[in-house]
Amino acid sequence: MQRAIRIIALVLAIGFFGFLVVSAMVSSNNNAREVWNEAMTLGDRETAKHYYYDYTDIMCPYCDKFANAVAAHQEEFERDYIQDKNIFFEVRLTDILYVYHKDEHEGAINSRNAALNAYCAADQGYFWEYYHGILAKLYADYHSKGIGVDQYSEHIPKLEDSYFRSVAKEIDSLDYDRYKSCVINEDKADELDKNTQRAAKITPSGVPYFVFDKYTTNGFLGKWDAENYDWEQAKILLDAGLSK
Repeated sequence: MQRAIRIIALVLAIGFFGFLVVSAMVSSNNNAREVWNEAMTLGDRETAKHYYYDYTDIMCPYCDKFANAVAAHQEEFERDYIQDKNIFFEVRLTDILYVYHKDEHEGAINSRNAALNAYCAADQGYFWEYYHGILAKLYADYHSKGIGVDQYSEHIPKLEDSYFRSVAKEIDSLDYDRYKSCVINEDKADELDKNTQRAAKITPSGVPYFVFDKYTTNGFLGKWDAENYDWEQAKILLDAGLSK
């Protein structure tokens, strides 16, 4: 009788443990698919078969390379991946370089300023216009010239507020006064800080960090003078998620 009771107790304990494990997996999966900022997404999260996340920082040079490669082939990217492969894609924008390097050089503040400007543009639904605009500007002014491309290169200096705002001025229909007020008052600072803290726990080796379904990787092997090469490398990463 006692033996039977012990067996029943053991079975119940194992069952309860299994329930906790499954619950944790479901909870983790749900959290992974939680949208951080709707304006920074492409695709339909509810019907998507694949979930792709790009943890990034606007001032990160190889994040810049990946994003610019995709932007240069935006029509192909949206057609062949977002639509045909039914992918939900989200940029999870942080100021993680500011957090990591703010005590090393004054230019690190660019990371935070760029992110706040992008979040304020996103608040009006113009994230992609601002994101692609500021990345193209940084590439033309600095990264393409070898400035700020790695830890050994010359740092990008602390940029004036006008540098970041000049991109917003080029966006048609953006309420510039509302955007500017949002930036000055740091209305999106709490959201940015929360997302950066969350990203820091997920990205073991910094950004860019990609979660493409079950495939994860950090870094991007781009070349500074070969746009088509960059797109081919980007497709390798995108396809790796589909092949898992």
